[in-house]
Amino acid sequence: MYAIYVRSSSLLFQYCIYVISTILCVVLSFFKVMVLYILRTEYQKIILYAQKNFWHLKYKGNDKILFMECRKFCKLWAVTACFFIQISVSFYVITPLYGNYGKNKSERMLPFQLWLDIPMSVTPYYEILFTIQVLALEQIGLTFLSSDICLCIMNVHVMYQFRMLQHRLSNLWKIIAEQRDKMDYTEKCYTALKECIRQHQLLIKFCDKLENVHTLPILAHVVVFSLLMCVDAYEIFLADVTATRRLTFVFTVIGNFIHIVTFTYSCHGLIEESTKVCFAAYSGWWTTLPMTETGKMIRKDVNTIMMKSKRPCCLSAGGFFPVSLETSTAVRI
Repeated sequence: MYAIYVRSSSLLFQYCIYVISTILCVVLSFFKVMVLYILRTEYQKIILYAQKNFWHLKYKGNDKILFMECRKFCKLWAVTACFFIQISVSFYVITPLYGNYGKNKSERMLPFQLWLDIPMSVTPYYEILFTIQVLALEQIGLTFLSSDICLCIMNVHVMYQFRMLQHRLSNLWKIIAEQRDKMDYTEKCYTALKECIRQHQLLIKFCDKLENVHTLPILAHVVVFSLLMCVDAYEIFLADVTATRRLTFVFTVIGNFIHIVTFTYSCHGLIEESTKVCFAAYSGWWTTLPMTETGKMIRKDVNTIMMKSKRPCCLSAGGFFPVSLETSTAVRI
C-alpha cells in the first residue's frame, strides 16, 4: 500500500498497476488461507472422508479403470498448474537479476522495492533481503494455488464417483432376462439398489460440505481473477516495461487462463455427472420386475433417485451463482 502511495504521488501509473497486481495475488492467497484456517475442522473432515472413501478404496473392474483415469487427470492438472506458477515466480526473480547486470553494487535492485533505513544494496543486506523476498514469493505462489488444486482434485474425484454410480445403476438389472426366480432376484436387486442409494446420499452430503467450505474462496477467486486479467493485460500490451517483466505477466495470464478453465471444468463436470445419475437410473429394466412389495419399493426408490438427481450438485460463488464452464467465459479481459 505504501508503494502505491509513493508511486501515485510521483505519477508513476505503470508501477502502481504492477503493485496492484501483486497486492491482488497476496490478498487472494491470504483470504483463502484464512477461510480454510477458520473452517479447518470441516476441511479436515473432507480430507479424511476423501482419503478413506476415494483414494484408499480398493476398486475393481470398471471402477478401477475410472479411478486410474481420474488419477491421471488430477496429476496432469497439478503438474501443469504448478509449472506455470513456478514460471511466473521465476520471472519475478529473473527481472532484478537481469536489471542488475552491468550495474554497480550501489544500484542493485530487489524483486520488490523496499523503503528501509539501511543500505539495502550493500552486502550482506542485499543478499539477506533478496533471499527473504524470494522465499516469501514462493510461499505466496504456493498458497495462491494449493487450495484450488485441492478443490479441483476433490471435484474430479466426486465427478468420477458419480460416473461409477451411474455404471452400477445401469448394470444393476443387466441379467434380469436370464433369471428364472424373479422374486429372489428382485430381493437381490433391492439390496444392491439400497447400496447405490446410500452412495448417492453420501456424495450429495460431501458436495454440500465442499460448498460450505469453499463458497467464499470461490467468490474471491472469480472476482480477483477478473481484475487480474485486466491488470495483467495492461502490463502486457500497454505498459512500457522491460521484456522480463512483460514475460512475467504473459506466463501469469496463461497460467490464470488454464487455472480458471480447469477449475470451472471440474465444477461443470460435477453438475453434469450428478445429473446423469437420473438417466442411469431411468434406463434400467426395473419396470419389468414383478409388482411385489419389494418391486413397489424399488420403483419408489428409483423415482426418488431421479427426483434428487434433477437438482444437480454444484459449487457456488458465495451463493450468488453456480460455477460452471460459463463462468470462465464471463471472466474477460
